[in-house]
Amino acid sequence: MVLSISVELFDSKPSYLGGVKMRLLSFVILILGFQASADNGVKEKPFYGDEIKSESATSLDSVLKDYAKYEKSSLVMEANVEKVCAAKGCWMTLQGSDKTFRVKFKDYGFFVPMTLVGKKVWVEGMMNRKEISVKDTKHYLEDAGATKEEIAAVTEPSFEYSIVAKGVKVVQ
Repeated sequence: MVLSISVELFDSKPSYLGGVKMRLLSFVILILGFQASADNGVKEKPFYGDEIKSESATSLDSVLKDYAKYEKSSLVMEANVEKVCAAKGCWMTLQGSDKTFRVKFKDYGFFVPMTLVGKKVWVEGMMNRKEISVKDTKHYLEDAGATKEEIAAVTEPSFEYSIVAKGVKVVQ
C-alpha cells in the first residue's frame, strides 16, 4: 500500500493564498534551522565522564564564599548550568548568586549537550582560581559595555574561578 500526500504550494495563478503558503513554508524552515543550531550533537544522559558516586554536593555559592577550604582538593559541587559550548559541548558555565564559574572537562575526555542549560548538575573535580589584574579586569569590563563609573571603581585584582571536571551528573 502506498500513501501519497501532496501539498500544493504553487498555484498556476498568483494569489494571496499562495503567498501565505510560501511565508508559512519559510517560517517552518526557519524554525527547523534554529532547532538544528541549538543542538551541539551530544546526546542527553544522566551523567557525563566518570560517574559521581558521592551522596552529597556543596553549593557553588558555599565554595566561592570559602574558597581556601576547597582549594587544591577534589570536590563535588552543585549549581545550575548557565551556558554550554554550542560547537561541541567542550565547556560550560555554572551560575552562582553573583559569579559565573567555568567548567572544563578533564583531558577533553567528554562533552555535554546544550539541553543542560538551566538544569541543576553536580560537578566533580579540582578547583582553580586565577587572579586577573586590575588592568585586565577594566579591559574586560570595557568589552562588556560597563559604564565609566563601574570601570573606575575597580581598584583591586579580581579572580576567575573554574573547575576541571572528571564527571558531571544531572540532578534536575
